[in-house]
Amino acid sequence: MKRQFSLLLNLLVLLALSACGAARQPSRLPDPNDVKALLVQLVDVEKRAPGIVVGMIAADPPERWVVGYGRLSATDTRLPDGDTVFEIASITKVFTGILLAQAVVNGEVQLNDPISMYLPEGVTAPEYEGRAITLLDLATHTAGFPRWPSNNSPRDPSNPFEDYTMDQMYDYLSGYSLSRTPGSTYDYSCYGFGLLGNLLARRAGQADYEALLLERISGPLGMDSTRIELTPDMRSRLAAPHHIYSVITSNWDAPTLAGSGGILSTANDMLTFLAANMGITDTELRPALQLASTPQRPGEMWTLAYIGLGWNLPGSGNGIHYHGGGHFGYSSFLAWDSERKIGVVVLMNVYDGPKERIAFPLLRGFPLTPVPVDPSVLAAYAGSYQFADLDVTIRVEGARVYFGVSGSGEAELIAISEDRFYLADLYADIAFYRNDRGEVDRMEAVVIGGTLEAKKIP
Repeated sequence: MKRQFSLLLNLLVLLALSACGAARQPSRLPDPNDVKALLVQLVDVEKRAPGIVVGMIAADPPERWVVGYGRLSATDTRLPDGDTVFEIASITKVFTGILLAQAVVNGEVQLNDPISMYLPEGVTAPEYEGRAITLLDLATHTAGFPRWPSNNSPRDPSNPFEDYTMDQMYDYLSGYSLSRTPGSTYDYSCYGFGLLGNLLARRAGQADYEALLLERISGPLGMDSTRIELTPDMRSRLAAPHHIYSVITSNWDAPTLAGSGGILSTANDMLTFLAANMGITDTELRPALQLASTPQRPGEMWTLAYIGLGWNLPGSGNGIHYHGGGHFGYSSFLAWDSERKIGVVVLMNVYDGPKERIAFPLLRGFPLTPVPVDPSVLAAYAGSYQFADLDVTIRVEGARVYFGVSGSGEAELIAISEDRFYLADLYADIAFYRNDRGEVDRMEAVVIGGTLEAKKIP
């Protein structure tokens, strides 16, 4: 269902392209004890994850903290903390985007260079009506590649890219036929980012993606626990992956496609990374970080979110920069708000964990637990609403309210006040309004880039 709700978010955002963002204001972070209470609820009561670590950072006034709760695995009762190691999955793409930005700043490449310039001898790249695939196309998910390559037959399905080779990656590229012009359509591709990571390492004369990562990001920023291959020390701090709350699964090893989702890291390292991106710390990477945070192309066709080099962000470049990640054993989320001057990282050792439920209210300054609302008040919100060409349904069941799209399932709204709610899966908050007769007649959705209105259908 998250995929469908992600699509809906994209639609809501596209409709809000011309809207203005919120005014900048200094922000203090929430009380970490309140965050811990939420983690206790998610781990002990709802059993949504074995272990969760949340870190936050603020620039004005300066503040930084990490809260962890749960355990490293179903059999390891150690408390996860800021130094616990997790797979960050697709947050890796932000690092790969910054590596591309750094190569541009160094004069090694240009964004519009055809990828054929950096391929090994004998490897070819497809074109469409004479239009070649560029580095920018790879970095913005607009090259025309699918999410994953089809020429993969893993020995171990629980670790599906462990034995996927460089030869297979290049064979897939040489044999692939494009169905549309590169640069024209957003289509999320892990293969494309994996290819990009290898091309950047090759251009820099490095042995592999990890060597480039260590040389240009992890090393300069002092992120000693951010790499592809686990060191013995990192392995001793590793949170084991879980498919569900109590079922341990395998770690993913994807050396060939490491630039797509191969990085392991900690909350402390990720806060250091956020500090650099937010301009809190001074670093020689600053020009590259700024370029990576510059909107390049629209994201999915139905969202306001643009894509920079790795980051998802508003078209203005001001506001929430974010990327999530998920493997079959881990969930992660990284975001910072250039207007509120705060950042958050969420790491958990379970597949499909509730990362948005934690990150969204922390970023928006919302209550971490629902505000009680009289069911009689909620009942008035039930019904059908229309956002432009999109129909949604509000269903009320006692004290619970659900936001649904036909054929896409539904998600629960969390009450912020009597008439305002947030919808974590959409990174949106929802407000209901009444007419002069006291009847609920419209709904507004505040998304990353603005406000959208929906009329209630009689």
